[in-house]
Amino acid sequence: MNQKMTYLFLAGYGNSTGDHWQAKWFRQLSNSVWVEQKSWDYPVCDEWVAELDKTLTKINHPVVVIAHSLGCLTFVEWAKQYPEICAEKISGAFLVAVPDADAETFPKDIQGYQSSSREALPGKSLMIASSNDPYAVVDRTEFFARQWGAELIWIGDKGHINVSAGFGDWPEGEEYLRKFLGEV
Repeated sequence: MNQKMTYLFLAGYGNSTGDHWQAKWFRQLSNSVWVEQKSWDYPVCDEWVAELDKTLTKINHPVVVIAHSLGCLTFVEWAKQYPEICAEKISGAFLVAVPDADAETFPKDIQGYQSSSREALPGKSLMIASSNDPYAVVDRTEFFARQWGAELIWIGDKGHINVSAGFGDWPEGEEYLRKFLGEV
């Protein structure tokens, strides 16, 4: 892994703690930063974006974002609000289990994420998706990948790619990440 790269972890609703693949990768990768949110259980888009921006201002190296679920939408919203900083600072975005904020299944405790950005993301981006994610449907996931200019990899029927879907250790995901980091 690149020693001059900072790996910025953006967790989703409820946080990715304990045995979650994201928490494990954070502990394994040097130069990792975890974006802490004031409220993991009642997310407000503007507050989460502000915390991400505050964290990024402290980082002086190129950044690869490693996001899960609502963390992905937080990054996309931040990129929309700060396109110049994003283009300058972000080398790549590894986006896993991107939810659809307009879906009926999207948690009602989450505020301000409806109608996700349709703008292309700067730099390289990769979306990893499950065909039976309860928070996203196939056609919308494909639509977001096209709009954001992200490569999309389908990994089959794997739920929300979190601990409750059986993703503590995720060797396949680590391989995708290694390959992605080699391309940014």
